[in-house]
Amino acid sequence: MPFADAAANLSRSALLVHAMTVDPRRLMSATQDRLHQQTRATAYPESVLLMERLRDAGIPAVVSGAGPSVLAFPEPGAESVIAVSAGPDWVVQSVPVAAMGTREVPVPPLP
Repeated sequence: MPFADAAANLSRSALLVHAMTVDPRRLMSATQDRLHQQTRATAYPESVLLMERLRDAGIPAVVSGAGPSVLAFPEPGAESVIAVSAGPDWVVQSVPVAAMGTREVPVPPLP
């Protein structure tokens, strides 16, 4: 793993926080990955292909989790683009995002 790729990914993680909380126009660049996506490409080629189709259509998308899922951040009204890009072999679900943000959950001390 080249240092430049690691540094680029680290900067993207900070940009992703900004994009998700302040400026969603930055989601496309914030979701660029130089370390993990291609590693998963051989294990989940369909996921990577769908991610690339969505990104080519202007929808920020990433291979999610271990790879069998794709997470997309569409603008309102882009659901049809996602459905067409995904085709009949994918299950497309819209997941709501909580408007209240995050909250701290106290962790009990270890015994």
